[in-house]
Amino acid sequence: MKDKIYEKINNVENLKDRALLKELLSEVFIELYEHSENMYSSLENRVFDEIEYTQQNYSVYTSIVKKQDFDPIHYFLHPMLEEDIKDKEYDLKNILDTIIENKQVNMFKVFLNCDYLIFKDILESDMKFKGNIKTNKNVYKAYFKIKTNTQYKNQIYRLYQMFIKNNIPWTTINSPYISRIVDVVLIECEEGIEKDEIIQEVNVDFADVGKYIEYDMVPTWNIQKLTLKSTGFPMPCEDRINFEHIVSIKNEGVDNGYLVVYDNEDINHIRHTKDNLMITGEIEEARDWDIFKILKIKESKLDKYSYELVSNSKKVSFIEKLSNKNKVNIKTKAELIRTINSFEVSKYVEFKDIKIVNITDDLKEETYDMNSFIIDEIRDQDYSKKLILYFTLKENDCFIIRDLLSFIVSQIQLNYPEYKCEGRLI
Repeated sequence: MKDKIYEKINNVENLKDRALLKELLSEVFIELYEHSENMYSSLENRVFDEIEYTQQNYSVYTSIVKKQDFDPIHYFLHPMLEEDIKDKEYDLKNILDTIIENKQVNMFKVFLNCDYLIFKDILESDMKFKGNIKTNKNVYKAYFKIKTNTQYKNQIYRLYQMFIKNNIPWTTINSPYISRIVDVVLIECEEGIEKDEIIQEVNVDFADVGKYIEYDMVPTWNIQKLTLKSTGFPMPCEDRINFEHIVSIKNEGVDNGYLVVYDNEDINHIRHTKDNLMITGEIEEARDWDIFKILKIKESKLDKYSYELVSNSKKVSFIEKLSNKNKVNIKTKAELIRTINSFEVSKYVEFKDIKIVNITDDLKEETYDMNSFIIDEIRDQDYSKKLILYFTLKENDCFIIRDLLSFIVSQIQLNYPEYKCEGRLI
């Protein structure tokens, strides 16, 4: 471009006009041209620096472990709730005030090691269990019930919100163990207990259900909560309204997945580069940022899990990469089978058949929706048809097999919103 300009200038025969034109172009046009070139080059670099989404970097692994066996320095797994690794303390005053108001009090959590259908029957039976509360002064009779715990589901919902806000595609979290966590609630207590007493033990006789009960269990996942500082000062954007904040992830490991955690509306865009998170918003001052770090799994000979480590990870293949890139929802049986077999968890079950039936089909449901917190305001929830997926076991039956099936069906449900999807073992 510059060569053409100089060629045109040299073709001007009048020397005074040539000098004037040369001075004008040198001071104005060339400066403008170079500025445009630099800005275009900068934009090009920003586009190419932004890394492509890689599903493996955002694969979530889950398991469960006894509190006494939990490793606080484990490189990979962290508790879903920090309170699970702390000693339980009871506020007797609050418990008594709640009982007086005829309200139930959450005392502690237990894990039921049983099949989903058995667990479902136990919950639906609404059984009442005898027990006692031992204080530093006396032992008091009490009655308890169990109810579904929602804390872990809320954690996954929080994670879902951050995936959406960070423009990262959502994949159902394979979380079979949290569905078996229940709250043990106090519904009645013998009179005479004083507010200044200290609770030492809470004992519950779970009767026939007791064979499934496990205490002090800690659901875990490969998500670590971090606080990272901005690198340098925020750079003002060209619109003079927004600022770009740079958060370095180089020291944390560039192979992991990262999500910026926020609730306000001051952040407009988040970009991921190889070494940084680029956060654009109306925030003028440098600040600390809350981050979800999704740790990438590593092979270790020292790792031993009491309960199966499961994930929503997919098998790496050319077709899977192409599907992720194009984001086209192809509704054929072949694509349905490909989607099912793309998940690592497909090693447990084998797809056999598919049927579309009336919603009035009253056979007992064997699966549940792991994405029930997603509210789709466009889709009509009054389904007219069910999409039933039939599977057989590939390996020996395990107590979470219907939960693993629920994970697969929940992901299929996202692709087939017009049906109510269910899974069944044959």
